[in-house]
Amino acid sequence: MWRFSSIFRPSLWLLTTAALSVVFPAHAINEGMRKRFELAEKNIHKLTDAQAKKVLKEMAAYPLQPYLELEWLSKSLDDTNAVVRFMQEHQGTPLERTLRKRWLIYLADRKQAQLFLKNYQYGSDVSLDCKALEMRLVLEKPAAVWPAVRDLWAVGKTRPDECDPLFDRWRKAGQRTPEAVWQRLLAAVKADNQRMLPYLRSLLPKNQQYLAEKWVQVMDNPALVYRKNFLSLRSPLERDLAAYSIQKLVWKKPDQAIEVWNRFAHDPAFSNENRAVTARQIAIALASKNDPRADKFIAIVPNQYKDTLFVQWQLASLLRKKDWYGVIEAVKALPEKLAKEDASQYWLARAYQQVNLKESSVHIYQQLAKLRSYYGYLAAAHLGQPPSLAHKPVPVSATDFLAFKSSAPVRRMKEWQAIKRPNAAKRELTHLQQYGTDLQKYSAAKLAYEWGWYDNAIVALAKAGYWDDVDLRFPMAFNKEIQTYSKKAKVDPAWAMAIARRESTFIPTAKSPVGAHGLMQIMPATAKHITGRKVPVEQLYNPVTNINYGTYYLNYLMKNTGNNVVFATASYNAGFSRVKSWIPKDGSVPLDIWVETIPFKETRDYVKNVMMYYQIYSLKMQQNQHIFEPLADMRVGIEG
Repeated sequence: MWRFSSIFRPSLWLLTTAALSVVFPAHAINEGMRKRFELAEKNIHKLTDAQAKKVLKEMAAYPLQPYLELEWLSKSLDDTNAVVRFMQEHQGTPLERTLRKRWLIYLADRKQAQLFLKNYQYGSDVSLDCKALEMRLVLEKPAAVWPAVRDLWAVGKTRPDECDPLFDRWRKAGQRTPEAVWQRLLAAVKADNQRMLPYLRSLLPKNQQYLAEKWVQVMDNPALVYRKNFLSLRSPLERDLAAYSIQKLVWKKPDQAIEVWNRFAHDPAFSNENRAVTARQIAIALASKNDPRADKFIAIVPNQYKDTLFVQWQLASLLRKKDWYGVIEAVKALPEKLAKEDASQYWLARAYQQVNLKESSVHIYQQLAKLRSYYGYLAAAHLGQPPSLAHKPVPVSATDFLAFKSSAPVRRMKEWQAIKRPNAAKRELTHLQQYGTDLQKYSAAKLAYEWGWYDNAIVALAKAGYWDDVDLRFPMAFNKEIQTYSKKAKVDPAWAMAIARRESTFIPTAKSPVGAHGLMQIMPATAKHITGRKVPVEQLYNPVTNINYGTYYLNYLMKNTGNNVVFATASYNAGFSRVKSWIPKDGSVPLDIWVETIPFKETRDYVKNVMMYYQIYSLKMQQNQHIFEPLADMRVGIEG
């Protein structure tokens, strides 16, 4: 058996810290301690109390020593004082979170309900939520606990196996009612989790299983609702199914969806909520298809069911018709929150501009032009004003940042890096981003930026809700490579940088669900098109190779879109052939209206974001200061 004494007997690299400091320089000491840590980490569970205490004491100065203590304490979770002391000492770190979970499981297994509930915050971990409810059952009457168990069970995704004992007890108490099963089934439908439906169908009474089976069928084929005998609206659950089916069907077969709507919309069993939600979805779908029937449905959607997406298509429908007075009327009728959104204000200003209400138009443009946003840059272009970066560095003083860099979490991060375990280092950073104070989140963003973890810096500021530090949110990542290959491909490096920022947030190893890879998210088929051969996927994770292919492809798209950067940007996301099909064939439209009416939400948002990023990087690179000026008056389409 492994013995403490056999490992830590005196040798050149296993001497105590004090001894090593006399014989070797600091870097050697550090290397020695790293080797000792890794060895102790593997064997800490095998030590006696005395041996462990000696190791922990000798390693006290080493930043990662608390991880050894964590593993040792996990052996003796009955020592409440030691566990609580450790958690207090390392509050707000992964160390505390890891030990707390292990300790709580230990307490739950031993039915120490009061101590468990005193030290657990509900909602932090699903498996522990189940344990918490089990502990409540020890102390409370079951009737007080069952509603919380139902809420935990009736969700649209699977639950951890650790929850099974709780759910079994709940079921045996007669609490898994048909109503609870339907609640979960509808949650699964909402989550598009079709795999759960057969199981949930089996839990229903025989006389209700037919309807669950219809849900299974409709998720596969919403057109089934078009069959006149498919639904009778005998129950509220049937009306929910009808509403769901219409909302799905309208995207592929709008004529059938509208016919079904006309059949059910005025049925007393069809609730006001179902009417409103379904009308909203029909309106959005028809407007995105430039279907004139959209107006009828837009008009009947109550204000409380309107959201940003609905407003976008409501305005798009009016813009296509150049109904500028209709735009003014629509924006003024919106709930205050929606009316104040950048998009609503921009189109209100455009409408005022078109009906010669110049003063009202200019006033709104001036307010928008202060913003660092797609609509802010469009507004500045209409005014002939320079775009604004609106840069405000995170409020972290030099003193505070220096203190943060000297803190224990950062020392641990550095040491994880030194022993080539970057994932562990990023785990510490991610924890600060998630659970730290605002100052810690801001400081974590600055540190991530300094270390070249650009995606972590961007995420940290997003989690903190701080959007104005342009340097941290829009780093000049891989600038040398992007400059080199953009010049080679004859494309604007600021545009290439914007594409990379949007595609991967500068993660070289990024992979999309559809199989795009690397910084600029190159598809294997695109790489083959560029090179004339099959390119191994691993090569696409090489930043130089990826940027080379990405900038080449940008050049290709520019050539095939008549050097229109907006079309090329849209094509990078949606494909050139699809974008070509969106260009009007019966006349031209202003470019801003064309962007606003791109049928795919993903591509529409993509174009807006990339163009905004393009302007930001142009300003940072001190290149073209007015990316949006030619776009403000550009028209696209084929004149008859």
